[in-house]
Amino acid sequence: MFLTGYILRFPLPPETNKTFSLWGLTRHEWGAIHFWISLGLIAIILVHLALHWTWIVSVIGKRLGAASKTHPRLLRNAVLCSMSLTLGIGLFAWAAHQGVSRITENIPGVCPPETEPEITPAREAVNDHRSHPATRFWQDVYPLLETKCLSCHGPKRQLGNFRVDHREDFFKTYDNGTIVVPGKSAESRLIDLVSGRWQDSKLNDKHRLAGKDVLLLNAWIDAGAEWPAKQRTAE
Repeated sequence: MFLTGYILRFPLPPETNKTFSLWGLTRHEWGAIHFWISLGLIAIILVHLALHWTWIVSVIGKRLGAASKTHPRLLRNAVLCSMSLTLGIGLFAWAAHQGVSRITENIPGVCPPETEPEITPAREAVNDHRSHPATRFWQDVYPLLETKCLSCHGPKRQLGNFRVDHREDFFKTYDNGTIVVPGKSAESRLIDLVSGRWQDSKLNDKHRLAGKDVLLLNAWIDAGAEWPAKQRTAE
């Protein structure tokens, strides 16, 4: 339990299931192993309690001053104990499912919540990007990347070994293609990702941007995807 829990907390932390693996197993598969080990451990504990049930009931009865006989009603006590455990587990499961809620605000260390796309579908926005006015990288494009992407792909967290504040990460080629192809937004995987056309639906849900943001990125790429050196403001 400790070893598999350590793997899920440190070598393969949350949000790494689609990116990393350990000894041929993804975080999801290690989570399944962790789950079955926990069930096995619970089964061993229950068998241990069953084998020592007489002693357990006798000790508890003496502590409570209720053991008036040498052999208390073990079967009745065992049934009541089993029913109590089942009820407690059932209530916990119900409370856990009812307690799940959608994140609606930014939390430090957590990726921003998903935002609902605008009425104009992102795919239509891709086709109409040429009508978007000229863009400026540091004034228009980078603020968008900083707001939407930096918490998961920045100095503190680098999911997928990708950083939006590193120019070279956008223009190098990966196994699934090039993130940004200057002058060719249709061939840039960045547009597939933010417009919902990526083949992996989970990535689409987490990275989909509003139509106006897709327009902005399309215009920037088709204009040459310039990333000039940031000029220092004179003191």
